[in-house]
Amino acid sequence: MLQSVMVSPGKIEFREVEKPELKSGQVLIKVMRIGICGSDIHVNHGKHPFTKYPVTQGHEVSGKIVEVAKGVEHLKVGQKVTIEPQVVCGKCHPCRTGKYNLCEELKVMGFQTVGAGSEYFAIDAKNVTPVPDHLSYDEAAMIEPLAVTVHAANRVGDVKDKDIVVIGAGPIGILLVQTLKAKGARKVMVTDISCYRLELALKCGADFAVNTKNEDFAEAVLRCFGPDKADIIYDCAGNNITIGQAIRHSRKEA
Repeated sequence: MLQSVMVSPGKIEFREVEKPELKSGQVLIKVMRIGICGSDIHVNHGKHPFTKYPVTQGHEVSGKIVEVAKGVEHLKVGQKVTIEPQVVCGKCHPCRTGKYNLCEELKVMGFQTVGAGSEYFAIDAKNVTPVPDHLSYDEAAMIEPLAVTVHAANRVGDVKDKDIVVIGAGPIGILLVQTLKAKGARKVMVTDISCYRLELALKCGADFAVNTKNEDFAEAVLRCFGPDKADIIYDCAGNNITIGQAIRHSRKEA
């Protein structure tokens, strides 16, 4: 089978390798779609601090099960699936208390361990999530990044009838807009410095789209929400400027 291997920044080789042999408790997935995450791009540019080369990328994945090993009873051949790409120890305190995303030995497929950039991918069944048949493989590959935004929305409790700002209209920011609106947010304002991304955010459900190259952030919040400002502000850009905006311009009690 073919496997993609990034051997150095900006250089990917396609190698012919043996199809994986399953261990007990694993399934073999025929990979159908792989998303390209911003973190993948950092690896491509040689700027990901926790990834060494060579590395096989791929963690936003959809596929179908073609083989099931002994010990797997809840999954079957032919099922459409996606994967959870975290490899955790299951023994440290964060793992034992349900916070396995903070595992002391955390590895993420495609970064610190092999990703799904192959025709076939062997993975522990516990990391596999069945996908409804009515979802396309394209849609199923978006479940992993969508899960990030659903978790972010759930972290603050009930967002129904709240006024919310999302800073950053990249894929995560736009998915968060859609998640918040689906959960009943009253109005959502999204900010960015890309006109293209802002236009896309409006098409995806944002009520207001603000280019902070052209309009002051604080003035935009007042224009969109009035003197009560926003109930919640999410920073999906993650730089010193946006973090400062989020801290300074939400309601004091928010």
